[in-house]
Amino acid sequence: MFLSRSLQFCKTGFRGLSTSHPKSISLQVLVSQSNDLVANVALEEWMKRCSTHRTNNLLLLLSSNTIVHNNYKSIHAFFSGEDERGKTLSTDQLAQQANLVFSALPKDTALVELPMVRVAAEENGKGNNLLISLPLDSHVDDDVLKTTLQCIANSFVQKCRGGDGGYSLSRISLVRPDGGWFPGIQEIQRDVQLSLKEIEAIKLDKANGKPKTNG
Repeated sequence: MFLSRSLQFCKTGFRGLSTSHPKSISLQVLVSQSNDLVANVALEEWMKRCSTHRTNNLLLLLSSNTIVHNNYKSIHAFFSGEDERGKTLSTDQLAQQANLVFSALPKDTALVELPMVRVAAEENGKGNNLLISLPLDSHVDDDVLKTTLQCIANSFVQKCRGGDGGYSLSRISLVRPDGGWFPGIQEIQRDVQLSLKEIEAIKLDKANGKPKTNG
């Protein structure tokens, strides 16, 4: 049974960040043009590690056509930013960003499980980031994945541009998770690939009734 996109995060409307003595805030939306799981996980990790080099509020949108876990495809959103005073976003403010992502989903989005929403500390210890994972039916076409990403990106930019609590500048960039775009990402991809192989080996051992051994 597919789950409706009308989840608890969508019950409260999006409200802009407080507007007392605002400063100019820009929003950059990056949409990965790859649907490779390893490449996109590495891109998300690259963004987390390189947070000190970011000068804009950032929304990173990814998709995977790799059938994982309970046989579903997935869309991921990674958000990191600050308010108009340059302060760390509160949990409520990050929840507002999650609301905006969910409200942008097309009405026929075929979610097969509840989305996973997690707030985590930045790698540099300064601020928090928001991670959203949307599990979609395994039969969803790749073009639908891309369209859904575009809907989220467009909605985020349109609703956040200008006005009270909006961003002074918003833009969408289409990117590819490779070394030409993100120096050093190849090393992260190798680490991700190794981690995934280790996870699969553990799952296989459990399926075969073999205990996990160290060393």
